Amino acid sequence: MGKRNRACEECHRLKIKCDVSTYPGGACERCSRNNFECVPAASRLQRDRINELEAQVQELRNALQERSSSSSSATPGRSPGNLLESSFPTVLSFLDARIPPTKQQDLLHLFAHRAGAAWPVIRVPLELDRVRAESPILLLSVVVYTVTQETQGTSIDEHDELVRETVHILGDEVIGRGQRSLDLVQALLIAAFWNKTARRGQQGSCYQIVQLAADMAIDLGIAGVSLQPSPVAYFSRHEDSASLEARRTWLACFVALSTSSISIRRPNTVPWNAHHQDCLLHLESRGDAFDILLCQIVRIIQLIQEISDQLGLCRLETFVDGNNYNTYASIEALKNKVDVWVSHIPPSLATSLTLKVWGHVAMIHIYELVLHTPTNKASFAAPFIPSRIAVKDFPRPDNIIAPLQKALGAIVHHCHAVIDIASEMDPALALSLPSFCFAPSVVYSLFVLVNVLVAATDPANTYGRCLMRDSFRVEQCGLKLQGLTARMKDLDPTLSCYATRLFDATGWLEEWYKDYNSILQRYEMNLNT
Repeated sequence: MGKRNRACEECHRLKIKCDVSTYPGGACERCSRNNFECVPAASRLQRDRINELEAQVQELRNALQERSSSSSSATPGRSPGNLLESSFPTVLSFLDARIPPTKQQDLLHLFAHRAGAAWPVIRVPLELDRVRAESPILLLSVVVYTVTQETQGTSIDEHDELVRETVHILGDEVIGRGQRSLDLVQALLIAAFWNKTARRGQQGSCYQIVQLAADMAIDLGIAGVSLQPSPVAYFSRHEDSASLEARRTWLACFVALSTSSISIRRPNTVPWNAHHQDCLLHLESRGDAFDILLCQIVRIIQLIQEISDQLGLCRLETFVDGNNYNTYASIEALKNKVDVWVSHIPPSLATSLTLKVWGHVAMIHIYELVLHTPTNKASFAAPFIPSRIAVKDFPRPDNIIAPLQKALGAIVHHCHAVIDIASEMDPALALSLPSFCFAPSVVYSLFVLVNVLVAATDPANTYGRCLMRDSFRVEQCGLKLQGLTARMKDLDPTLSCYATRLFDATGWLEEWYKDYNSILQRYEMNLNT
């Protein structure tokens, strides 16, 4: 064996000649005499790199010491959204100055029995001391977003400050400090599902928050082996990526991503895969009653995602003709899948109004293509407001095939079903369901119904031969939603929850319908003269 090229560390440090033994694993004479471990010295480049890294570590230590000393002198009531470091004690000081711990405990229990039970995507321990010690930012998201300002017991200004600063805190933790944890993913999901907007100042987009949560979940390694973390997060993996909590959180990310995709009509960045399926089956076999409800929600959301993919709802350049016999083979297959999902709902959930609404929403998405033209698909994305109604751009087939005639009746039926079920809900349940996807889905159903009305009441369109004008009952639908809104306002008089605001905004329908009827009557009079 040849002689070792480099001196050992000890001889290099002392700058003396290193007489290395030629035997395998042999030590130099000096190390042998002093019983030292004889290790070859690093090359010049390696030594330079080690010195550089040691200097960087020392700089980080100095910076942390400076931040610790500055944060210790911060006033307790100061908003942590304006600080360089959103440490746990500062977050709790900010929260305690506006909502006392005794009230926090009440709100934590309320979350478990209302929002957390109605939409069981996130579990939070009921022991306040434990949550404050381990997950203060998750606690902050829960008490800020999932209850009304009235229930929170804060003033309007305090409530708005809580909403604004919670977004700042999340941004500081995730973007500013680069923190990654399962608790932060859950806090982001809470902020997205039960999103709120303050009366003043710009807010972070709930759609962007959803993407942040999903990206962090992937970085933590809870998204399965097919989705690799970003290089900078390679050493931030969650210690138990196969736990029930990790699987539940990843399915919650899918629900958020999928409902976001269909709402804004953009392809889902993380489509359904084998790991989603594995998480779903694991929760169904080992979870509790709330997990069973979550699994049913996941299953119908996954079906809506499949409907969107097959019918190209999020591919605006793709046109599927609603007056073509070949189209209805796909429609029938998708309809059968929804029917199978309904038939497999556990008896304990058979009366769930939430699942009934989502079942009908899935059917509306299936039949939505009867309103599509090659140029109007973008108008079916949120927001669902009068200016987006395609008053001129709708299908005008010369001869309507029998499946299309049946589909027109079906879409009106399912729109009415969604509105009827939602309007019969307990207002507390309507406020507990996520404002990110539940209320928009109900408003979407109303929006689609109005679009069918416009297409069918055009005197020159053949759709009017399939649907009678009085079959739409738009005025009655508006009154039903107004009744729900009034009951929600009793619990949320300041409209602090976005769901209350969304339902209240459907008041546009009454005035729009009057104007539309007036225009239609004048048009028909001119046509007859």
